[in-house]
Amino acid sequence: MVSRVGVFIVIEGIDGAGKTLHSRNLCIQLHKRGFDVRYTTEPSNSFIGRLLREEFLYRRKAPPEVEALLFAADRFQHIKNEVQPMLQQNSIIVSDRYYYASIAYQGAQGVDMEWIRCINNFALKPDLAIYLDIPAEIAMSRIRRNKSVMEKIDFERRVRNIYLDLVKRGELTYVDGNRAVEDVNKEILGLVLETISKAQPNSRE
Repeated sequence: MVSRVGVFIVIEGIDGAGKTLHSRNLCIQLHKRGFDVRYTTEPSNSFIGRLLREEFLYRRKAPPEVEALLFAADRFQHIKNEVQPMLQQNSIIVSDRYYYASIAYQGAQGVDMEWIRCINNFALKPDLAIYLDIPAEIAMSRIRRNKSVMEKIDFERRVRNIYLDLVKRGELTYVDGNRAVEDVNKEILGLVLETISKAQPNSRE
């Protein structure tokens, strides 16, 4: 295993929960505090990630097992080419989605969740993984762009239930996303600064 000296933060949630907004706001706040912070996302910018975004999320529906395998392949490249090198540079990494999304989204389509975990057993464990919770009805009402093939309210409810189960299992840290943006930002920042302080005792706060 490659040594890591940085801090790896993940923000998860159903579509429309505000993951990208809060991930980017977190990066801005950490940068203001003098941290070397990097924003990244899944699907990544690799050719597999682009294939997932451009073809399978908006144009056609692949079997969920194929989706899970493609996301795992993209994740392997994401970790190898982006996450691990940035951790070795002592950076704070904020990832908009990670392997929990595969468990939630492909799991909600009936794929065995233990199999999903197995094909992602290479994935680095984040220092902090936040689940940004919001009711599916509110999340769907927030989406103004064309919805992906997965963005249906009944499906998003199933996805949310899996995420909430991951919270109960202690794999994700719950944050109520159905509040004012400033309040959510403040809670996320507090959790992240606490995590950084534990991982890097001499870090700036």
